Amino acid sequence: MVWIWVMSLVSVVMADNIQLQPMTNILSGSTNLNVGSYAIPCVTDWNGDGKKDLLIGYQTNSMIRVYTNAGTDAKPVFTTYYDLTADGTNKIQYPCGGCGAPAPWVCDYDGDGKRDLLVGDGAHGTVFFYRNTNTDANPKLVLNRQLKAGGTNLTVGIRATPYVCDWDGDGLTDLLCGDGDGYVTFFKNINTNTQAGQVPVYTNGVRIQAGGVDLNLGIRSMVRVFDWDGDGLKDLICSSDTGIYWCRNTNSNQQPILQAKAFLQVPSTNGQLVNITSSLSSSTRLRLDLVDWNNDGVMDLIYGNSSGNVFYNEGYNFRIRLTPQTNHTIALQWDSAPFLKYNVLAYDCLDGIPCPAVTNLPSEGKTTTWTNQMQGGQQFFRVQIVTNSP
Repeated sequence: MVWIWVMSLVSVVMADNIQLQPMTNILSGSTNLNVGSYAIPCVTDWNGDGKKDLLIGYQTNSMIRVYTNAGTDAKPVFTTYYDLTADGTNKIQYPCGGCGAPAPWVCDYDGDGKRDLLVGDGAHGTVFFYRNTNTDANPKLVLNRQLKAGGTNLTVGIRATPYVCDWDGDGLTDLLCGDGDGYVTFFKNINTNTQAGQVPVYTNGVRIQAGGVDLNLGIRSMVRVFDWDGDGLKDLICSSDTGIYWCRNTNSNQQPILQAKAFLQVPSTNGQLVNITSSLSSSTRLRLDLVDWNNDGVMDLIYGNSSGNVFYNEGYNFRIRLTPQTNHTIALQWDSAPFLKYNVLAYDCLDGIPCPAVTNLPSEGKTTTWTNQMQGGQQFFRVQIVTNSP
């Protein structure tokens, strides 16, 4: 249950999980964006114009489509697209049957200051590095190498979904890779030469654990790393065929210890917080990315599915503000989401017995306000999402 304390005119905000707004479709023009089947999105400023674009691996042609943003980050416009090429005019293509598609990840892989491309091969579980030999404004990709681990070709079996981050806090960029069986493998980078042009050197992979056992998300796993609950520790945000999950880190950034997976939730039209499952998007094979899409300082959720659509859940912090009032009137205003209801509880001290000030207060959209007279010794207020209201 989400809650916040407020004392008189001073708000005391506890660290809390990111909350998500209801799901919306990413549009291409005036219609829902669709790449055919098995969309695997990666958000990046691909053409260096300062606006977020979309790279989407898809199965129809087993290629990677680029949607350039002709609008703004707050109001993106995706009307034109093309398939990525490398080595001149050759389209990047990794044929894969079943439910596979090439999985793109964009980063400066070789430390030369320009964005490069990693591609996970859905059919064979391998990963390939495409170096950008031109500029960020006009990337030109050249296939540089197939990634290796422990001296041999790196593979996770099938459906490789690569993601680069410093997982063990040693200052070097490691590789986390999902796979077709639902596991996540950690490949540690041991190349301490960080000069421009140097690429990571990986040890043999080990499976990420959560809840004391090898993390298994079902099938078709994909991961991102982010401090989801604001406690200073990086967590694992994951997706699979069944849904989208959060594995909370309870130890440190150098030696993460993850709790068992828990569903991320979103508001539904019946006033409930519901798990993000395949049924919400009426399709399977959910593949996620995390990005501050609208530049408001809070991480948002993007994900594609087997039907080729891409969805967006705006993130927000459940934070409260006080508006100065006269005549002992208190006005509480908090970030909220449509469909939900809220309780406001009043206390005379932090450890006191709560007295309901208002219950089942309907959401007013993205911001909800409650104004009332302070009664007696009321000094503290708790705002909570009502999770059991119809």
